[in-house]
Amino acid sequence: MIKIIRNAVIFVVLLLAVAVHAQDIPDNDGWVTDLGGFLTPQQEVTLEQLMESYKQGSSNEIALLTVPTLGRRSLEGYALEVARKWRIGEQGKNNGALLLVSRSEHKVRIEVGRGLEGNITDAISGRIIRGLIAPEFKKGHFYEGLSAGIQAMHEAAGGDYGNIPKEIKGKSDGSIGLIPLLIMFFIISRLFRRRHGGGRGSGLLGWLLLGSMMSGGGGSSGSGFGGGSFSGFGGGGGFSGGGASGGW
Repeated sequence: MIKIIRNAVIFVVLLLAVAVHAQDIPDNDGWVTDLGGFLTPQQEVTLEQLMESYKQGSSNEIALLTVPTLGRRSLEGYALEVARKWRIGEQGKNNGALLLVSRSEHKVRIEVGRGLEGNITDAISGRIIRGLIAPEFKKGHFYEGLSAGIQAMHEAAGGDYGNIPKEIKGKSDGSIGLIPLLIMFFIISRLFRRRHGGGRGSGLLGWLLLGSMMSGGGGSSGSGFGGGSFSGFGGGGGFSGGGASGGW
């Protein structure tokens, strides 16, 4: 009898755990589910129209979810669960993608369905986050960052990477490598010493020139689409962990 009661208790606990876990995944509120409060109502409507128009023109489905916090959940695991539960992408094509943003942790994830992994690659996803979304978020321009990121995902899904900032090999911020800079510094310092007879001033000037060369910047761009209303996800949900993560 005691064994039966113990098994029953374990069963109830497991059911509660499953129920709590399921509640962690919110129901979608259209193409945009802004639980993190990044957008005004009008901005959300504008993005909804953009994303529905893209769906109608391409059949690809790209959704946005923002949350106030991840809690104890991992960014990658949570994005994968949401994308699968929402079943983003058409059935059989798995041509969906999810942009997930967590406000408290300052984290961003692009989760890509199997049908789009050939175009929205891990590298392209990372470039979208670092080159378009993060720079705007750092300035507090959340709508601009989300809009630029979504439009870049739309374009990348069609094989167009023209508006996605490129990265210098081995650098994610587009800066010049450290070794070439050091070589340039020593060359400049030596030239100044020869012309001015050496001294501390020439070395200081070399360091100032080095600092000026290390400074840089970035930007973003995008294109507009038409209108529409949410027509629902296609029932795909074929996601295997492709994509990239980042932050601001």
